[in-house]
Amino acid sequence: MSETKKVQGGNASLPVKKVQRADPKKAIKQQTVNRVIIDAKVKPIVKGKKPLCIIGTAGTSKDAPYDMQLNGEEYVYDIWGINTALVKEDVKRLDVCFEMHPKRYWGMPAVTDRLNDFGGRIIMQDHYKQIPKSEAYPREAIKEKYHLDVMGDNIYVTTTITWMLLLALEEGYTDISLYGIHMAHDTEYAYQRASCSWVLGIIHGWILMGNPYKIFIPEESQLLKAEYEYGFDEPTKMMQFLKGRQEGMKNGIQEANNQINSLNISKWKTEGAMSEAQLLYEKSAGWK
Repeated sequence: MSETKKVQGGNASLPVKKVQRADPKKAIKQQTVNRVIIDAKVKPIVKGKKPLCIIGTAGTSKDAPYDMQLNGEEYVYDIWGINTALVKEDVKRLDVCFEMHPKRYWGMPAVTDRLNDFGGRIIMQDHYKQIPKSEAYPREAIKEKYHLDVMGDNIYVTTTITWMLLLALEEGYTDISLYGIHMAHDTEYAYQRASCSWVLGIIHGWILMGNPYKIFIPEESQLLKAEYEYGFDEPTKMMQFLKGRQEGMKNGIQEANNQINSLNISKWKTEGAMSEAQLLYEKSAGWK
């Protein structure tokens, strides 16, 4: 089992409420936090709710407590996972499967068959007749509660995991573990990390209010991780070395692109000269 990081409640009492677009005049008078008006309520605690594991496809998916049982009969944890977790051998079970992509993905026969073979709940953008057990994700209800005006038209969701976290809160889960969700710097998922961190920040706020919420994140995950504390710490020598190396590689790529552009220009000139020579040849031969 990989080492996990545990975040639990404190004694601070900071109000966590829905943030509306700031009115500078009112904000100055009211002296509200960050000069915005806060007015939403904490999600009510659902007593007797099992702890929840949310499963991705990174390496720590194997470490989730799939087999942990109460009195040898009932599983201790509810397990939610993304669709692609179904094909991982180390993902021993899922209770709920999420497939939030459009039909161009889930409509592929292999994916459709995989979803229809699954025995639990299936959460999708909508209910689809091709997936009889599919349930529509309550997108509008989620957006109504969690959307902020400063987000513009779209709620700040850039990954299925964020949709899963928001629904978990709405269904009353207070103890949430994330396995197989690393979102490392050097992967395609790195840009999605901030969206997940936003929802984890909501939970953190509720923890600071003294509400009984818990978050478990494997040490391998990049979620809620900082390489150093800005201002108080400095980047490590390794980070500085890698940063310099990255800059060197960027310069190398730019130099190669410049050479490619120069060679293309030379090629185009040569091709133009060839065309002109061919035309003169054909005219000299009386073909044109």
